[in-house]
Amino acid sequence: MKNGILYLLFGLCVSTAMGQSLPKFGLSGGLLNTNADINVSALGFNLANIDAVNKTGFYVGVAADIAATDALHIQPELLYGSAGDLGFVYLPVMLKYFLGDNFFLQAGPQLNFSTNLNDIKRAIRDIQGVVGGNGDVDDVLRSTAVDLAVGLGYKVTSNISLQGRYAFALSDRYNGPLGGSLNVRNATLQLGVLYFF
Repeated sequence: MKNGILYLLFGLCVSTAMGQSLPKFGLSGGLLNTNADINVSALGFNLANIDAVNKTGFYVGVAADIAATDALHIQPELLYGSAGDLGFVYLPVMLKYFLGDNFFLQAGPQLNFSTNLNDIKRAIRDIQGVVGGNGDVDDVLRSTAVDLAVGLGYKVTSNISLQGRYAFALSDRYNGPLGGSLNVRNATLQLGVLYFF
């Protein structure tokens, strides 16, 4: 299903870009807050929901804007985010719908590649010590996750937009010995500026 969504969005990008104006390219950056929750359960019962990490940092990257119609745009991005000891590379593909000339809504899938998950690893070490799990924590976290991102924005000028976006995990990052009892999901809030050349 994940591949199907990505193929559909890619096909939509290609087919709509053929009859429209050339894409705009630009830069994106702003504040980032990332939150990682660890859920512990047993026998179908939720035992604990631990807010393991809540860090604020920044994100920077590049973006494109492809107009499918006057109101519907496609906005792929490549972003790097850092907060505390966490580092991520984000690859969102957002559908952007304009409500009039300036306000827009956006939603789409986001691939999320971790470059550093040390804060989450420390929290898992603590949990495994309490519940009796063992194993190398470096081997129990997946470096890739799939998110769903939603947001809104305001086009200040033809080149500058402000946007806010919230992305929540669709996939579990934990792949360790407590697999049925422990899952790790992270969410991201971004507030930033887009500048298209």
